[in-house]
Parts: sequence; C-alpha cells; structure tokens
Amino acid sequence: MLRACLLAVTFAVAAQSAAFACSQPAGAAQLENAMVAWINDQRQANGLPALKKSSKLAASAQGHACDMAERGFFAHQRAGGPDLAARLRQEGYRYRAAVENIAKVRPGSVGNAAELWRNSSGHWRNILNAKVTEVGIGIASAGGRDFWVMNAGRSK
Repeated sequence: MLRACLLAVTFAVAAQSAAFACSQPAGAAQLENAMVAWINDQRQANGLPALKKSSKLAASAQGHACDMAERGFFAHQRAGGPDLAARLRQEGYRYRAAVENIAKVRPGSVGNAAELWRNSSGHWRNILNAKVTEVGIGIASAGGRDFWVMNAGRSK
C-alpha cells in the first residue's frame, strides 16, 4: 500500500514537472541571433555602438524566460524570486550597468517581441541605453506564447 502511494505521488510530481518543463521554439538559436541583430540595427540607426553577445547575460536571460514559462507568470521578478541583480550575480556577471526587457507574445518571429519593445518607451530606452555594451537573449515557450528576455549590461 505504501509503495502504491509513493508511486502515485512520484507519478504526479513527474507529470507536473513535464507539464511545466521549459521548452524553446524551433530555431531558438536563430531567433536569438536575429533579435541581437535587430537590437544592434536599432542602436546603430540611433548613433550607438552595437552590443556584443555575452554568454553570462544570455544564461541569465534564458533562466528568467524559462522561469516565467514554467511558473506561468510574466514579470521582471516573480514573488519571492531573484531580481535582475541577483540573477546576474548567480551567473557571475559583475556589472556597472544592467537593464532588462521582457515580452510575452504570439510565437513565430522576432518581430512580435521587437514590435512590443519598439512601442514601449521603457523597453525602447533600454535598447538605446548608451551605458550598456553587451547583450544576452533568452526565449522559452509555454501556453501558446513565447517568453522573451533581453538582459543587457556593462561588466566591471
């Protein structure tokens, strides 16, 4: 009887984990590269230098995208969860400046997230932030939506 209960609990936990597992859309690496290219095009059109890709910023961004997708929330910080500064420290990124953009959009293209960021004054300000020099992109899919995260910063 105890074994049957343990198996039932184990199965329920495994099923719950599988339902909320982080997944990326097909071609995620190409989408991330396209987003970095779009960001750099916008910066260069506004007289700013291109951002270099950072694996630490990308890891932080991907972790937050997965967290939002897995837990079903959409915010820069989940209740009781790490904020941007803590997430960057977890990845070993020591920064002088750091900003974050998030988007929850229909899947399929960079354009959906890019349009949202272009039409939001705060997100647009982050893209054109002259204090940042590096960027990392994360993208996760859940519930018929793509969760995009841009972390940009300048390391110490």
